[in-house]
Amino acid sequence: MDTTACRVYRKNYGMFLNGKLEGKECRQLLRHIEECAECREELRIQYLLQEGMFRLEHGGTFDINSDFERMLADAQKEVRQESRRKMFYRGLMIVFVGITYYFVAIGIIGY
Repeated sequence: MDTTACRVYRKNYGMFLNGKLEGKECRQLLRHIEECAECREELRIQYLLQEGMFRLEHGGTFDINSDFERMLADAQKEVRQESRRKMFYRGLMIVFVGITYYFVAIGIIGY
């Protein structure tokens, strides 16, 4: 399936593989490759080429398929943690604003 969406996500493969794709774009790419086997395989091939060349030059091991799956799992974990952090800080901000309004209201009522 070579859709317009696939072409858009392919442009981000390099940034993703280099750890420079973050936030919403990273979440969307991860979601897309879960649903699109063709894009997942293309990303796997790019990872194998990039990582394989690096390991050849530096004498690394060659269980690259397992490493690819681990890299995807780590990226998904990071996206979930980022989402949880944002939810925590939003909740904290809501509590802070609520407390501030409460104290303002008490100050106004006390006058």
